[in-house]
Amino acid sequence: MNDQSDCTQAKQVEATQESYIRDHGLELDSIGLEGNKGRMAELMLFENGMILDCNKAGADLLGCDPEKLKWQPIARLLPQLANMPLVMDEKVNPYLRFLSIVGHRYEVTAVNGKQFACELYFSMVEDFGRRCLKITVRPIKQAATLRHLRTY
Repeated sequence: MNDQSDCTQAKQVEATQESYIRDHGLELDSIGLEGNKGRMAELMLFENGMILDCNKAGADLLGCDPEKLKWQPIARLLPQLANMPLVMDEKVNPYLRFLSIVGHRYEVTAVNGKQFACELYFSMVEDFGRRCLKITVRPIKQAATLRHLRTY
């Protein structure tokens, strides 16, 4: 049942990201997704935080070739995840899942030196015969305030 909820969450994340891009009038190339329309930046990690794979959209966003990201620690890109367990009891760390639900900002330092804020979405997937952590990255292009939630 957990795999089903992870799949549902991944579909919701993709729909949310596409609507965010459309609603905010962003160009795909402004968030590093030119040529990857409909594809979100995704990283596949082992439980220990080593990057196993990265899709083309993720590599474009992070400013490098997907092969250069393999076997790099995720903490190199996302220092906030350095001392945090990513997986607990073969599930996504509940604290990370909570942070993705509330829209926590993470600071990313791309391989090319570019820094930007993003939201991360975590899910467990079966890959290469073992469970891996998939991180979907959504760049944030607006100020991190709650001002837009106020009603007058």
